[in-house]
Amino acid sequence: MLVVVKPGCAKCKQAHILWLNKQIEDKKLACRWFYTSGNYHEDLNKLRALVTMHRLLVVIGGDGTVHLAVNALIGSHCELAILPAGTGNDFARQFNRTTTQWRNSLFSHNKCKIDVGYVNQRYFINVLGLGYSAHVVKSVNRTKNRHRLSYVWAALKALFSYSGIWVRELDFETEQKMMMLLFANSKYFAAGIKCAPSADPEDGYLTRISISPSSYGERVKLFLAMLFALHQKAANVSVSRGRAFEILTPNLAIEADGELVGETPAKIGVWPKAIILKL
Repeated sequence: MLVVVKPGCAKCKQAHILWLNKQIEDKKLACRWFYTSGNYHEDLNKLRALVTMHRLLVVIGGDGTVHLAVNALIGSHCELAILPAGTGNDFARQFNRTTTQWRNSLFSHNKCKIDVGYVNQRYFINVLGLGYSAHVVKSVNRTKNRHRLSYVWAALKALFSYSGIWVRELDFETEQKMMMLLFANSKYFAAGIKCAPSADPEDGYLTRISISPSSYGERVKLFLAMLFALHQKAANVSVSRGRAFEILTPNLAIEADGELVGETPAKIGVWPKAIILKL
């Protein structure tokens, strides 16, 4: 068993570590602990080497740590288990499982095959965003002590100041003005906002959501509607599904799973059933 942990003193994280250490002792399990350094590429290279020597990778952390683990696991036969202990836990949230159920999953035979999205050479398991969401992630990343409300506060501040983006996509003839463009493999982002209610990480598709309010008043209405997962019915929101997309516009920041992962132009797609998740 390979256990990946982002260092931190959060109570839920420490509780998971204490519980797992007891299981390791009681069940006499072989275990390798890996604490992330914050250097993504350095951690990724080390994890990819370790993954080849293990059959199960356990993440104790949030979406950023799951994102790192998925990029290390892709193409391997090592399985993934999650003990949610992050700020948002957005990927884990959609499964509606208790702490006890997540813990039991480590030793359960129940598994499912999960799709993984990709953008250029990077993989994501949750949601990829351009525009407003990437801007908010940049703001949150500058915050020293992050918590769930950090995302909401940063989003509110940007609601009236962010200017939006112009996007040219391969499948559209003209450049489009947008506030935000999302490609969702899963349902939630930004610490519990259900941005893609119809997304399913087991269906082999990504859900594309473009949001293009024309006034600050519409921005506020859409923000409130999104908090209750009612935004997809709005006239200035477009929702579709697909397996491959291409952004032609250069120099737009890209966030995926709450991490800044690069800039456009970008090829975006999905790798069906790429990861085995223990449930």
